[in-house]
Amino acid sequence: MENYILSQALDHTSRGIMIQDAHRRVVFFNHACEKITKRTKDEVVGKDCGAIFKCHTSTGLCITDKCCPGTEILNGRLSQGSRELLINRGDNSESWIRVNVSPIKDKEGRVTHIISVIEDVSEAKRFSDEVLKSKTLSSLGTLASELAHEIKNPLNAMNLQLLLLKHEINDSYDNGNSPKNELLKIVTIVQNEINRLSSFVEECLQFAKTGKLSRSYASIREMLTDIIALLTPQAQLNGIQLKLDVMENIPAPYIDKDKIKQAILNILINSIEAMPDGGELHVSASGVKDEIVIACQDTGPGIPEEFREKIFDLFYTTKDGGTGIGLSSAQNIIQNHGGMIRMATSDVGSTFFITIPVNQD
Repeated sequence: MENYILSQALDHTSRGIMIQDAHRRVVFFNHACEKITKRTKDEVVGKDCGAIFKCHTSTGLCITDKCCPGTEILNGRLSQGSRELLINRGDNSESWIRVNVSPIKDKEGRVTHIISVIEDVSEAKRFSDEVLKSKTLSSLGTLASELAHEIKNPLNAMNLQLLLLKHEINDSYDNGNSPKNELLKIVTIVQNEINRLSSFVEECLQFAKTGKLSRSYASIREMLTDIIALLTPQAQLNGIQLKLDVMENIPAPYIDKDKIKQAILNILINSIEAMPDGGELHVSASGVKDEIVIACQDTGPGIPEEFREKIFDLFYTTKDGGTGIGLSSAQNIIQNHGGMIRMATSDVGSTFFITIPVNQD
């Protein structure tokens, strides 16, 4: 009788309650969980929750058994855990949830079950993300404007003076003269550094403009073909084979073509730079219901686990001379289109999945 009363009480609470056994199989799934996940008890009870919900973190990282808070509690690495996760719901939509996980122990203190209290935080997260995005873009917009006047214009003037200096050196020394070669070498080094700094300023300016969209219906096949053509020379220099597969009759999404193109370029350039010794880069596109899914798969060394949570953070980079803007800018562009970037990685390569709604008001 007590178990029945407890079960009824848990089933009628406004918070989602899910209980799993030591093998992560779901043994209890209340009515609030059904509403949040749009899945029935019959679909979930007796099954591993990870296989059903396919959880992801805020950076698009897949939650595996190894980093699942429930598994960490079962293994004794955590006493309790809390995390915001993106789950796959029963109607093929996605929703942000906050999960607080605690152990249930027997009389001997052994963990026999885990209980998860689940709350739908999609609206709260959407509002928080919009506020953060607005603040970031506002701050970066101001910074970019200052950079344009305080750095870019003087850099252009310096570059022009170096070009004039090159002409002067060429006119002043005979061909093959050692001093001439040394002077030209120094000028080239300075020019390269100026160009690198100019590129950084330009990336800042591009990031600041990602919030302003100029939409039209665009051909995915045409756009990806153009991108592959642009990257072919660089890929060939790195010994990388490019491959493109686009589904027949793929819908034309209502997007800002130039910005989506830039986002995909940022991701693919990152993949090319991750394969200095050559490899393969496969780009594919398909239409799933009202969404376009673009996958960018490389055969590089993968992304180390300690870096995975940070790869979309603004200014975070592990590359010498990197700006840490490219992937952050790509994510910002895709999210402004109502889409999402996910990343899956291993020691045999990484895949970035870009999801874009076909129609977005």
